[in-house]
Amino acid sequence: MCNPSVEPKAGSEDANRTTLEKFSDVVDASMSSFFGNLGESLAVRPCTYIGFAFLIVVGMGSGFAGFTSESRSEKLWIPQGTEAQDAQGVYNSNFEKPFRFDYIIGTPSSGGNMLDKANLQKFMTLHDSVEAASAEIEGETWNLNNLCFPLPGDGHPCFISSVLQFWDYDAATLAADTDVQATLKDTSKGSVEDLESFLSGFTVDGSSGDYSATGAKATYFLENRAEVIKGAFVDLPAETWEEKFLEIGETCVDGLSCYRFAERSFSDEFGGAIGGDIVLMNIGFLIIIMYLYLNLGKVGDRIGSRFALSMMSVLAIGLAIAASMGVSQLCGWPYTPVHSVLPFVLLGLGVDDSFVIMNSFVQTDPSADLKVRMKEAMSHAGVSITVTSLTDFVAFIISTSTSLPALASFCFYAATGILFLFLFQCIIFGAYVVIDARRQKARRMDCCCCFTVAENEAHDKARAEFEANPGRVSKFMKNSFGPWVVNKNVGILVTIASMGLLGAGIYGATQLKVESNQLDFVPDSSYIKSTFEMNDELFGGDGTPVSLVLEDFDYFAKQTELAGIAAALNGKAHLADTSNSVNFDSWYDQYVAYVGATPACYGACIGTDNLDNEGQFYTNLHKFLNTAGAKYNSSVVFNPDNYQDIKTSKISMKYSSEINDEASMQVEAMTELRDEVAKLDIPAYAYTFEFLNWETFIIIEKEMIQNVTLCMAAVFVITLVLIAHPLTSFLVFFCVGCAIIEILGAMYYWGLVIDNVSVINLTLAVGLAVDYSAHVGHCFMLKDGNNRSERVISALADIGSAVLNGAISTFLAVVVLSGSQSYVFRVLFKQFFLTCLFGVMNGMVFLPVLLNWFGPRAYANASKGGHGGHGGHGAEMVKVDNMDV
Repeated sequence: MCNPSVEPKAGSEDANRTTLEKFSDVVDASMSSFFGNLGESLAVRPCTYIGFAFLIVVGMGSGFAGFTSESRSEKLWIPQGTEAQDAQGVYNSNFEKPFRFDYIIGTPSSGGNMLDKANLQKFMTLHDSVEAASAEIEGETWNLNNLCFPLPGDGHPCFISSVLQFWDYDAATLAADTDVQATLKDTSKGSVEDLESFLSGFTVDGSSGDYSATGAKATYFLENRAEVIKGAFVDLPAETWEEKFLEIGETCVDGLSCYRFAERSFSDEFGGAIGGDIVLMNIGFLIIIMYLYLNLGKVGDRIGSRFALSMMSVLAIGLAIAASMGVSQLCGWPYTPVHSVLPFVLLGLGVDDSFVIMNSFVQTDPSADLKVRMKEAMSHAGVSITVTSLTDFVAFIISTSTSLPALASFCFYAATGILFLFLFQCIIFGAYVVIDARRQKARRMDCCCCFTVAENEAHDKARAEFEANPGRVSKFMKNSFGPWVVNKNVGILVTIASMGLLGAGIYGATQLKVESNQLDFVPDSSYIKSTFEMNDELFGGDGTPVSLVLEDFDYFAKQTELAGIAAALNGKAHLADTSNSVNFDSWYDQYVAYVGATPACYGACIGTDNLDNEGQFYTNLHKFLNTAGAKYNSSVVFNPDNYQDIKTSKISMKYSSEINDEASMQVEAMTELRDEVAKLDIPAYAYTFEFLNWETFIIIEKEMIQNVTLCMAAVFVITLVLIAHPLTSFLVFFCVGCAIIEILGAMYYWGLVIDNVSVINLTLAVGLAVDYSAHVGHCFMLKDGNNRSERVISALADIGSAVLNGAISTFLAVVVLSGSQSYVFRVLFKQFFLTCLFGVMNGMVFLPVLLNWFGPRAYANASKGGHGGHGGHGAEMVKVDNMDV
């Protein structure tokens, strides 16, 4: 990496050094000695080290034998021990699994009244196609009738919500109906509230009293047979049938425009988006390989090119990823969907390490023995990549303490990946540097090393000049950028600009909001978006369903309280109008209506004398739940030993659609509803599966702040130990902190929000931003000179190109994802772009200014020519960015 200056500075003798400086010297000398010895050993036995690395991968690969994955959101993003989790456990122990529901919205293609008989018949044709759809699985036929949630009674056997219920879902009955308006007004077949729930734009003509509507929705409720297979819910019969259902919705019928949705829709579209990005990912990997090839050797020269060395760098990164996955599996950490971004992170970090190692190697004397060259190279590069790798490792390990399981798992994979990356870059890439140098010395061709190249004076001279001269970036750093950045006036301007950026970053960071919109994860071209947009336009969006779960108490004695729940909750906690049975569907209210309308019952007393006959109350309730109220059968759970003892029951409610995709309002709705339920004079609790996600909104901002803070603390502690000087460590820490704040601010200005994806990427940003500043800070400590300005220029000339190449390679790894259809990868691109931008700006512009003003003295061994001296090009000959091919 960074070679110390050979020119001692007067007055820097050991006697004048402080205790802290002496400690710094000891740490640096010890690490340099260790890696120097490793370099010598690599030069002698490169194949042994490569073989050892492969044995490690094989050993870690045993973790794949019991490979586990997890994709259930409640197992990934829900903090452990929350109220929602506790409620879920109780709820699931008493009630059946939630329905699967699929729906189709139909609207007249040319406008008009959806309730015209012709349009209704077209909608019936669509329904008949749904009824006829079937799927074969292992010789068993599955269709709507054996998949649907059953509805006992004389009507259709399935629970369906549709205007077609007025004709009992029978095409012949509808065809024979001479007055559909009269049928729609028949309250024995359905209420006006029912019509409003599945018809859009429902209106009543003021003069004729006829009904009209702009569209209709048919919702099919299926039994949930989902099982957990490899960490995911799988319901193969329903999912296979739903594929046919979606095809029907896509085909539609002449005269209608259709919009469809099924339970499997989201997983289909998510998978399709990510599957489409595989091509982009592969392009990104190819770009990295080509970038390495262009910068590690002399392109076009059969001996001087280093394509095989570039491939070995990528191989080392791939093996590190495999080993990290294996050891993580052995430690019990599951693989989750968010881990798909990990290869990009490790690719960027690994390539950076390769540049640093090669940067140091090409600065050594080409005529020296390989043992000497590798000792010098690794004594310099090893220390530098140790600083960055150990900092990243500790930062990620600390982040595994998060209460979000997916983030904890991701951070463990990342931490072990960085550990193996550090190891394999040293012993695989470092070893192949030796093999490649032997190849060049033997005049063997790159890649085709069995063939030798005849001597050619012109080519050999050009190759020698190429190896002996720094690239354009290094020259630019030494002759232009370095002198510019240490200029006093420039330093003042840079500081003012940096403080301005920091101020804008602070403001933007304070404006960031917690949000989560499931549609963000859907490709822009997906049919789901058009379906949801039409659903919002026609039906005002679907409010989130929520259950009021009534616990074990004397239901007979508490009828007054049961009857008053709707009024008590109306207008509270962002609930939809509870006076409307579509929004507040209470089995008790419907039971009261049933008994009052059934002469055979003693129903006259209901609502007037509080049902003074307990036996009849329960006798009629059982009859109701098995006939007219069959859909509530699963909502009332009796004690199996006492049919007059209700163990628990639930009332279905809905939130107002105004809270959809508004995280702050959803959290408010959840907490307020819990407070209102606590005020009821009966034991009860509110529950919806969405509460699990909303609980995350409460904690995710706190988790983000906590993780970034812990990572930054790790940055300071590790750099303090390894750079071993408090002032330099603080300046590095400060610049990394500035970069993170500026990234947060830019997220706000770029329209990003705090969610599961951005929090993970922000944790990664800390690790990446450290590299840009830590390399420069450490190299500055290795440089001696007449003043700080000389040392800054020397450090930038030495390490600047490697740092810049690392940033460019990271950017290139993700730039192709800017056109991704996947929200995850688009956010990854934006945040990594910001990380590279602000990381380089602070590490290579602002930090040099600060070091020029406040930087401490160099290490003592830098003053003495340090690390065993060096006989190559010196700090001025940085040779890694060889674009001058």
